[in-house]
Amino acid sequence: MRSSNNPLHTSSSPSNPLVSVVIPAYNRQSTICRAVDSVMAQTWKNIETIVVDDGSKDQTEAVLKPYGQKVRYIRQHNQGPSAARNNGIRVATGQIISFLDSDDEWLPEKIERQVRLMLAHKSRGVVCAVCNAQMNYPGGIVRYSFDSALLNPEKSEGIWLNPSEVLVTRFLLFNQVAAVWRDALDEAGHYRPDLRIHEDYELSLRIAMLGPWVYITDPLTMWHGTESPSASKVGKDEDHALSVRGILEGLKDSTKWGALMPEKAYRHRHWFLNKMASGYTREKSPLVSERIRGKIDLLSAKFVRRAYLLAGRMPKMDILADSNA
Repeated sequence: MRSSNNPLHTSSSPSNPLVSVVIPAYNRQSTICRAVDSVMAQTWKNIETIVVDDGSKDQTEAVLKPYGQKVRYIRQHNQGPSAARNNGIRVATGQIISFLDSDDEWLPEKIERQVRLMLAHKSRGVVCAVCNAQMNYPGGIVRYSFDSALLNPEKSEGIWLNPSEVLVTRFLLFNQVAAVWRDALDEAGHYRPDLRIHEDYELSLRIAMLGPWVYITDPLTMWHGTESPSASKVGKDEDHALSVRGILEGLKDSTKWGALMPEKAYRHRHWFLNKMASGYTREKSPLVSERIRGKIDLLSAKFVRRAYLLAGRMPKMDILADSNA
């Protein structure tokens, strides 16, 4: 059984698993302490905190020194957040792995509530827990990750039986809200360093295809954005469509994951992404006729997607009908 190398942590047991919190950081001297302090304030005390510094050029290392042995600090050459998270996973000793970005924070009961829910339903094959997140944008704009992902379960917490079917069709904020059993994370594989965007989405899909999740609708994570919701989309829609299409196609074509891919949900999302990609490509054409066709492609894709949603055909969360869930 894995146990923590940090003398401040208690030994793990089936009822008291060690949670390894992995925080990647790059030039985060102004926010890293807020993130770490939110981990230190957790009501679940059997935690090890691992900060992987991805080659920061500011005072990130210096501001962490006062924590001493409470934080395991690892420095690497700049390789990107996926490589940093993978490095953190590699040295983690916990039975449960949770991720926190260095500019975000958790409410104190986040880990305890997730761990207790995971333990209560481990016999049902639960592999992951997610909670809602309050998404804070400049100008006081606040949104919630479950609302953005169109997740609206009637129960405030429970067992989510079809995470892969739902996530194939849309995003759910993952890194900051998830806690994953270590053995499930190892089976799924870790982050793909070659992905520069949506690496968290790709990993969440693999984990979702391994088994049911548990969820909590309370926003136990505080996510802090640096751009307004509209500004963060400018110029990124094409990259988004191409990236997600490539991720889905790669999983569909793989020997391991292809057979587990929800076929109906995949076909709908793939059609939509193909139409969007075609539209963006044609819009760049020097031919007026092609640019017009591009606009038609984009409008038809958005119309079909909207109609699909309004008709109630978008996959919904399948929640276990269990009074104890």
